[in-house]
Amino acid sequence: MVKVDKRKLYHLDWYLIINGLVLFAIGIMNLISATSSFYNGSYSFIIKQFIAFSIGIVLIAIIINFDYRRIAGNAKLFYFMSLGAIVLVLVWGMAAGGARRWISIFGISFQPSEFIKPVLVLLLASILYEKKRDKILLGLKDIALPFVWVVVPFVLIVLQPDLGTGVIIFLVFLAIIWFIGMKKSAYGALLSAGMIIPFVAWRYILRPYQKQRLYTFLNIESDPLGVGYHTKQAMIAVGSGKFFGKGYLQGTQHKLQFIPEHHTDFIYTVFGEEWGFFGSIVFFLLFLTFINRCLKISQQAHDDLGSIIAFGLASIIFLQFTINVLMAIHLAPVVGIPLPFISYGGSSLISVLVSVGLLLNINMRRYMF
Repeated sequence: MVKVDKRKLYHLDWYLIINGLVLFAIGIMNLISATSSFYNGSYSFIIKQFIAFSIGIVLIAIIINFDYRRIAGNAKLFYFMSLGAIVLVLVWGMAAGGARRWISIFGISFQPSEFIKPVLVLLLASILYEKKRDKILLGLKDIALPFVWVVVPFVLIVLQPDLGTGVIIFLVFLAIIWFIGMKKSAYGALLSAGMIIPFVAWRYILRPYQKQRLYTFLNIESDPLGVGYHTKQAMIAVGSGKFFGKGYLQGTQHKLQFIPEHHTDFIYTVFGEEWGFFGSIVFFLLFLTFINRCLKISQQAHDDLGSIIAFGLASIIFLQFTINVLMAIHLAPVVGIPLPFISYGGSSLISVLVSVGLLLNINMRRYMF
């Protein structure tokens, strides 16, 4: 029989747990509506989402039973396991929609690139936390090796192609080194690189359809029957919700199949149409309070290792939430980024719940050293 340490239960961050459960419940309700027009109904999607949620809960229970310092100490092992799975995707992965991002084992599909997100946070924190502890600003030599650890999965993920996930892990890397602190020379080098990289990406990395998405973002009329059409429909869906929305299960844009991927990348359009501006404000506040709680855990962590991990995980959730919503209302280019807790996708949900487990672990152990 497993013995439960009552101190761990007492020091669990119930605010974070309840906030996350409310977001997940909203996600399930929204997913039911988003998939109600599918030919086989929404039940299979909901069942799969609950299965992923159950797996995530089990992983949370496992994670909080190990000191996060011990978990971070094995970050390189987790990194190479995740990297191996990403390489396997390129060799043996499932192809769908022109991309090869999934591995199917015994009929169960998962997306390895989702799991590299929290793993990279653990790895970067374990490499760099001593600099923050000793109040040493990062120079170019200090960020060179972490950059290599990040750029390898970035390149492999972009080759799938999955530019959205690649952008997220690179932005999280930048967020973490900013959080630790850098020398002026490092800031200058990054700024210079930031001026060059877009041209290199345009010439050698971006594919024609990705360039078309950027053209459409800058001029929505450049592809009126393609990406521009879908983007317009997404904007119409959100705008048609007006102040109080059309009502639950009453959305028409997604039911008439005007919006692509409205159960995954464009799922916010379903919520915006049915719950309107007022519902969206409540929705945004729930996310902001969740992210704020993550940042508070970072601020109150017992050591700099825990602080960096918590900040990195908060960055993942913040970036995915922000870019996904901005994409739906045409304030960011269309990229494949799921909305945490809300979008359909078992790998994405499990990755978020692993992050929650690490956050609970960090908060809990500030009382137990």
